[in-house]
Amino acid sequence: MDGKKYKDFVNRLKTPSSQKKYSIDDVDLMSGQEFEIFIAELFSKMGFQTEVTKATGDQGIDVVVSKNGSKIGIQAKCYSGTVGNSAIQEAVAGKNYYRLDKAMVITNNLFTDSARQLANANSIVLWDRTILKEKIDNAFNQPL
Repeated sequence: MDGKKYKDFVNRLKTPSSQKKYSIDDVDLMSGQEFEIFIAELFSKMGFQTEVTKATGDQGIDVVVSKNGSKIGIQAKCYSGTVGNSAIQEAVAGKNYYRLDKAMVITNNLFTDSARQLANANSIVLWDRTILKEKIDNAFNQPL
């Protein structure tokens, strides 16, 4: 069954952007770099200008999005387990490095309680699996 899911996912990647549909299960099959590109595509569908940073030495920010003069840095974590403090620390560092207005960490999984506390203390926006699923459905899976 997993082989079929993966083939279906690859076929959807070849579909024109305006017709693509995704599920959270598709996201779970992505590599880290594919997830970063997907997050850029998601924010593009939401009306943002997007830029994926270089794969290595990105200083903690994988995608920079902007809209209405505001720049937001995103640390994208496609994990099979929970996301901890290091992702939040990377987002804080990247926010300062790129002089961004806001920073976010987005994952296909969940955050540890400690990561949530650290994010709250540093004004880092968190999107966990539930929020990401909702955003995917709104951006890609609504009838035209």
